[in-house]
Amino acid sequence: MKKYIFTFITVLFLIFGMTSNAYGFGLINKGNARPNAGKYDTILKENGGVYIGADTKDIYLTFDCGYENGHTPMILEALRKTNTKAIFFITGHYLNSATDIVKEMVADGHIVGNHTFSHKDFTKSSNEEILKDIKKLEDAYLEKIGAKLSHYVRPPRGEFDERSLKLLKDNGYASVFWSLAYVDWHQNMYHGDQYSLKQVKRRIHNGAIILMHTVSKDNAVDLEQIITQLKNDGYNFKSIQNVI
Repeated sequence: MKKYIFTFITVLFLIFGMTSNAYGFGLINKGNARPNAGKYDTILKENGGVYIGADTKDIYLTFDCGYENGHTPMILEALRKTNTKAIFFITGHYLNSATDIVKEMVADGHIVGNHTFSHKDFTKSSNEEILKDIKKLEDAYLEKIGAKLSHYVRPPRGEFDERSLKLLKDNGYASVFWSLAYVDWHQNMYHGDQYSLKQVKRRIHNGAIILMHTVSKDNAVDLEQIITQLKNDGYNFKSIQNVI
């Protein structure tokens, strides 16, 4: 009986490949100091994940696109006006419901990243499920956009473990997290009064990988000012390719 129990547990582990060390990525920015990921730092470095660039004035603009809320065109226009490039991490829902906007991102020279097709928690998914969800978005992207999706992946909700990071690395993907974020994902919440500008300015630091959500009207309204002021402060917006 013990032999059968051991075999059953082994089979489950091989099928699902799950670990008990699941993490939700998040950093607390103390002023304009560069944050440290603490226990995550080594795990990320060993498995090809990044959350911050070098200690220089180069910074990186990233957007998560779960669904379109009417603000991405304004975001794209601000990027055009300021001659700035970004990476947009899209889901399957976003690709299917806002295909023309994704095409616009590509035409403007931005990178499109993989936020998975279904936005499922990696730490609660098997290796097979993770790769299937990533590949499903790649296939849909190729069909609709006519090009290959980039190898940059942002884990849904920032949930990860060593297993999922290693799985991505071993399959040629790079996990991209962030070092600067703030509450900007509520669909119908608009703070006004330069909310996003103030949030970014009080947290900006050398090598910052900035996370923004395209559902935010605050981000859309403030983006041109954010970019202009940061450039005036000596920061250079670079492609995420310079970090990986």
